[in-house]
Amino acid sequence: MLDDIIAIFSILVSGWSVYNSLLAMYGFTWSPTKRTNYSGKTFSIIIPAKNEEKVLPRLLDRLINQEYDKSKYEIIVVEDGSTDKTYEVCKQYEETYSRDFIKCLKLDQPKVPNGKSRALNYALKIANNEIIGIFDADTVPKLDVLNQASSWFDKNEVVAVQGKLIPINVTENIVTRFASIEELFHEYSIAGRARLGLFVPLEGTCTFIRKETLEKIGGWNEFTLTEDLDLSISLISQGFQIKYDPMIIAWREVPSSLRWLVKQRLRWYRGHFEVTIRLPQGKKLDPKIIDGFLLIGTPLFMVLNLVNYSLVLIYSTSLFVIAASFVSAASFISFIVTVTISRKHLIEFYYSILSLIYMNFVVLLNLTALFMEIVRAPKVWIKTERSGKITSEV
Repeated sequence: MLDDIIAIFSILVSGWSVYNSLLAMYGFTWSPTKRTNYSGKTFSIIIPAKNEEKVLPRLLDRLINQEYDKSKYEIIVVEDGSTDKTYEVCKQYEETYSRDFIKCLKLDQPKVPNGKSRALNYALKIANNEIIGIFDADTVPKLDVLNQASSWFDKNEVVAVQGKLIPINVTENIVTRFASIEELFHEYSIAGRARLGLFVPLEGTCTFIRKETLEKIGGWNEFTLTEDLDLSISLISQGFQIKYDPMIIAWREVPSSLRWLVKQRLRWYRGHFEVTIRLPQGKKLDPKIIDGFLLIGTPLFMVLNLVNYSLVLIYSTSLFVIAASFVSAASFISFIVTVTISRKHLIEFYYSILSLIYMNFVVLLNLTALFMEIVRAPKVWIKTERSGKITSEV
């Protein structure tokens, strides 16, 4: 009986790995038609910022110089309990331009687990325009993101659009290389999902949502660790459409130290355990919903990878050969996809090999996140520190 259980779970996890690898490769090869609309919808761009004096000017410069009608968008920076000069940096921009264009808001220390959600909800109340754009302060968007996003909202059925995120500090050090491989693999799998019409999650930055829709669903959840995923579930559960456009491109920083990588990943992984997909009323289970379950269940599947270490217990049985074949095939396909993605983003080949070790580290982090959720460890939304070392034009 134990032999059967080990083999079944091992094959199940391997199948999930192959599924995501194929999605990533399919997304990697996607080159859709570029859309442009230089003066269409109106945007309120919200930047929640806490201790971001290093990177906020970089983002504001990019947003101010967007290739879009300046009368059609506003920028709202919500400084949320910083201990550095984030607010002062923002005020300099507000004074240089008009307050109608750039607004700097200051909040007290948050009393809810997710300060980012609180900042977003506060800005939502004063936003004046049709489409809400969300950018984390470490993001560096291309100068055409607004004209690219605008055209999507000519379709009434589309309520949200997610842009493509690329690590900007890939080659900063060893940590950023491994973190970039993990995030790029995930990003291309999202592109593959979008290309197939499957579940598309919002990623918290370079995200665009209709204001009226946000108001209808009550904004962002201030008591969850992953507000972007929680919002995605709320939208999909009510039958709304989220689109992903790989031509809407923004760069962002990945953690540059092991300490901040661990903190960020634990928050991300634990956040997955908090959310559940709710079927829209009257809607049957379909491929998009099933894919949503598979994506949200990523931390659980990662933990189940530990089953593969138990294959030695069934070494003497015929099931071992079957299960080991599945594991080997899944590992090989994942490795090929990783090498392909790494080459495009200038990550050295040997990091693709070492990423197999890094993924075991990710498994342990997912196991830790699961344990924290089981014992109901306090929920703390920890802002990831950024190096801000990348200052050149991209």
